[in-house]
Amino acid sequence: MILINGDLSEDKIFLDSGFFFGRGVFETILVKEKPILLEAHIQRLNKGLNTLNVNKKITEEEVYSGIQKLNCKNSVLKIMVSEKNTVISTRELPYKNSDYERGFSIGLSDVRRNAHSNLTYVKSFNYVENILERDKIINKGYNEALFLNTEGFISEGAISNIFFIQDGIIFTPKIKCGLLPGIIREFVIQNSLSIGFKIQEGEFTLDRLMEAQGVFITNSVMGIMKVSKIEGKVINESMVVSKIKRYYDRYIEKYKE
Repeated sequence: MILINGDLSEDKIFLDSGFFFGRGVFETILVKEKPILLEAHIQRLNKGLNTLNVNKKITEEEVYSGIQKLNCKNSVLKIMVSEKNTVISTRELPYKNSDYERGFSIGLSDVRRNAHSNLTYVKSFNYVENILERDKIINKGYNEALFLNTEGFISEGAISNIFFIQDGIIFTPKIKCGLLPGIIREFVIQNSLSIGFKIQEGEFTLDRLMEAQGVFITNSVMGIMKVSKIEGKVINESMVVSKIKRYYDRYIEKYKE
């Protein structure tokens, strides 16, 4: 179902700079009985609108109204916002228990992230490069694409942030490596000490990643997903990853109430 500018209709899209030039932002939110980490999503969405000079703000009340009209529960909510349009849609959860049991495989994209572009840090309508590169990688038999940046350091996945473990410490690329500051990425960082681990953000080479004792990726829909292979190399199971996933899964239980 789709909610366009407050109405359950599909014929009221206004042609604006979002349509012509991609000047718009979107958020994808996991909804149980309630939306998970909604405040953080709204903050990032409005920050992106400001970066793109779109004079508009979305409130939590608007989102809750959309959720109610669409009867959105145990599904994915997508919000797309441009100058003249606010589109809210829902879809089914794409991940199954078997995905988490098996883990994801990652292939390396030939495209390099530009850490110097403001658009790199905005979840904008200009998302087609991510889609194209992920399609290429999926056609090679992987689940997710990994980008390096123009300096050769690991950056992010096409739809995810990446973490790896060495000697009991969790490492993840710093935002200035050219990555979208993910909502679940920030959740893991903010809760790492509660889980019982240290996190270090920095600049890391692909070789460093390939030597990891455990790897996982995150996004707002999948949550915590272990990585089983990178470019064909098997990544060992990690109790650290399992512990982080259990912590996050317990956290979102409260959104079912």
